Amino acid sequence: MRVLAVVVLLLLSAAPAHAATGTYVRLGHFSADHARVDATLDGVRLGTLDQAQLYDYRRVEQGDHVIEFRIAGSDPGSPVLRSVGVRAGVGRAYTVIDIASAMKVLEDDVSLPPSGQARLRVINAGDAEMDLVRDGGFVHRNVQANSTTGYALLQPGSNALQVLPRGKDSTRLEATIESGAVYTLLVSALRIELRTDAKGAAVVPGGGQETGFGGMAGGWDWVTALVIALIVGVAMFSVRGRLFRFG
Repeated sequence: MRVLAVVVLLLLSAAPAHAATGTYVRLGHFSADHARVDATLDGVRLGTLDQAQLYDYRRVEQGDHVIEFRIAGSDPGSPVLRSVGVRAGVGRAYTVIDIASAMKVLEDDVSLPPSGQARLRVINAGDAEMDLVRDGGFVHRNVQANSTTGYALLQPGSNALQVLPRGKDSTRLEATIESGAVYTLLVSALRIELRTDAKGAAVVPGGGQETGFGGMAGGWDWVTALVIALIVGVAMFSVRGRLFRFG
């Protein structure tokens, strides 16, 4: 019984969290006035962002942070093209972008969506109003050019997303939407990309459209699963040994 109690405690400690841990910030460049910008966070240069590029999440300390964009290749001491401050809270995630020549701070809702659903928003950095359609129904409607939306709930599945800009050709995006996940759809004249922001209320630092372990989208990864299997195996071996000893 003692061994089984230990196993239960270890399993509970390995279970997926229901709230994001850590504080995260990611930067993106979507303003068409400059092809590339150099990005700094609290005075530390992070690299050069191409137009329509969104960095992966970066873990930061809670508190106040300053993001600055300069024209690519500029001296570190040269005038700032644009900047913004972020007051980052514990367990929160933020997307900081320049769009239509202005900085914008988005607070990302990486909490767990309602059971059996996913959450999706749009960053429309294109020059036309658009609709986002799935299964013949609207996910987001009348999304203005150079704007962002709130989150919409949608059902999981592999049904394609359709981006319908006014006066332009539509784009069909094959995408697998997983239960318990949070997504951001990036729309620009250069590309359309679906980014995975969180799964099971845990931030996905690498972003991108990920596949695999769909049934574990609400929490455990393969490392955790392996640890659990080893714990259960050791427990079963121990119990079996006791049965033989006293049998």
